[in-house]
Amino acid sequence: MEGFFARVKARAEALFREAPFYPWAEAIGHSALEALWARYSTPGLEALAAWAGPFRERVFREALEEAGGPPERARELAEAFFRERRRYPLYPEAEAFLAEARRRGLALALLTNGVPDLQREKLVGAGLAHHFSLVLISGEVGIGKPDPRLFRMALCAFGVAPEEAAMVGDNPQKDVRGARLAGVRAVWVDRGLRPEDPEASPDLRVGDLREVFLAEAL
Repeated sequence: MEGFFARVKARAEALFREAPFYPWAEAIGHSALEALWARYSTPGLEALAAWAGPFRERVFREALEEAGGPPERARELAEAFFRERRRYPLYPEAEAFLAEARRRGLALALLTNGVPDLQREKLVGAGLAHHFSLVLISGEVGIGKPDPRLFRMALCAFGVAPEEAAMVGDNPQKDVRGARLAGVRAVWVDRGLRPEDPEASPDLRVGDLREVFLAEAL
């Protein structure tokens, strides 16, 4: 199954780069894999909503053909992927970490890349929306991580200086680099999924969110 998923990912990325809106998607950090399950229900994205169905089916059809599978199952698999991605699995310590941050009186902002409807659906579906007093979505503001302007928007909204804030994230290229460019402390939650960015070292590296408070990083 991992081999087939690798084919799906490769085909999705190749076809996504051919889409006429790809420069916009790249600017806001909207990925090819997210295009396989985004609804594109945000006003103004009607053209993407019409494009998405044929795109998904083509991705799975070509992946099946490469794998020697039955291409007639493309729509079935595309729809299954669309459903399965909506299970919203959470890291076990995420809820407790956010609750503890709020208990300590910390103001929480979520900075996320992607199209608005999908990112908000993820947040609500995961049951975490109530923890954040500010949510900045790249598809709404027009810029995405690691652009430091997105981080400065959050700083401005809270009325704090860069040295008074910290970014906690798991993406070295987007979270850590963006924070460093904005002059904000960067805490990298390294779950072994992404390589370190040699051009943007974090101020603190932890294995999971529980270690953030243990290290007194916030």
